[in-house]
Amino acid sequence: MKKIAVLLSGLLLSCTFISTSVFAKDVDVGEAMKAMGKSYRLIMKDTDLASFKKDLTTFRTAAVEAKSGKIEDTKMTDFAVGMKALIDETDVVSKLANDGKLDAAKTEAAKLRDLMKTYHHKLGV
Repeated sequence: MKKIAVLLSGLLLSCTFISTSVFAKDVDVGEAMKAMGKSYRLIMKDTDLASFKKDLTTFRTAAVEAKSGKIEDTKMTDFAVGMKALIDETDVVSKLANDGKLDAAKTEAAKLRDLMKTYHHKLGV
């Protein structure tokens, strides 16, 4: 059962990535970032695993959407590196959540905030 849940989670994340990549045209990076911020706040307040997973999926979807957007060419490299790091860390948090480790997942999710702060500072936003 656990393997099926992990497989379905991976499939859902893959579908989210593919649909975002294929259908995204002019992504509003600012709106995607706002959605990420809102989802992050919910993640850190969640007290049950189901809500945490739902909000984490929303966060990752917004991060993938933001990554497909365009910003100033001079900042694009740092932006791409930061978004990749953020999405990779989200996947680490997701694995912990899928293993039923809510407290460990929330502790790991705090690193998302650190990454956001680091790259906001680097990009001057």
